[in-house]
Amino acid sequence: MRLSKFCTCFIYLCSKITRMTFEEAVSLVDRIKDQVVGVPVKGRFIESLFIGPANWDEMHVFMNICFQKGEDEAIDEFIGKSFSVYGRSVTYIKPDLPRWDVIVLDDWEKTIYN
Repeated sequence: MRLSKFCTCFIYLCSKITRMTFEEAVSLVDRIKDQVVGVPVKGRFIESLFIGPANWDEMHVFMNICFQKGEDEAIDEFIGKSFSVYGRSVTYIKPDLPRWDVIVLDDWEKTIYN
């Protein structure tokens, strides 16, 4: 019985650590944008930040809704799910062939301050 309570508490705490609401993601972007944009992170210069679903399997659905109906509509459809903050970088494989990379920045503050 005691182990069960511990497991339930541990799972709850982990879900709080890994889950971020849209409002929390906006707040994180506001706090880190001046520190991250234009800076190399994991060997890539971050050009911009964006917010999207934390579940990478849902990213294509989110992006399609953004393109077809707009970002506000996509956010409305994903409210209640977990969001992440991503850094976007581009490197050019050839002068006219960009390669876009995305880096998860949810733990940026923990990484930089520890």
